Amino acid sequence: MASKAPVPGGHVARRPHMPMSERAKIFIPFDPLPGYRQMLREREEELLNVPRVDLSGEQRERLSRQIRELEPGQLVAVTHYVDGRYVKTVGCVSRVLEADGLLCVVGEKIPIDSVAAIEDAE
Repeated sequence: MASKAPVPGGHVARRPHMPMSERAKIFIPFDPLPGYRQMLREREEELLNVPRVDLSGEQRERLSRQIRELEPGQLVAVTHYVDGRYVKTVGCVSRVLEADGLLCVVGEKIPIDSVAAIEDAE
């Protein structure tokens, strides 16, 4: 940090006030390898993506039965396939829209055909 130089008359010289827009530029992170983080993210996505597993007829029937028996307010953990990976959504069932092929859990609309498993979360 620069020292404040004394000026004639015993006062200390001050730097002019820096506008906030200029001050913010000082704190912008330095990226020595532009694009490297994006490349890592893309590679991670490739590694995390898994092929979707087809359910057997027995598993589909069991899942269908479970979906029909779901009650609004029931706490469940739903494992479903989204964008190349399996995701688990835990929360209360708000409704089942079989005609639209949707299961609504915690405000999220999950396509029924993407569901791999449903478990009680209680």
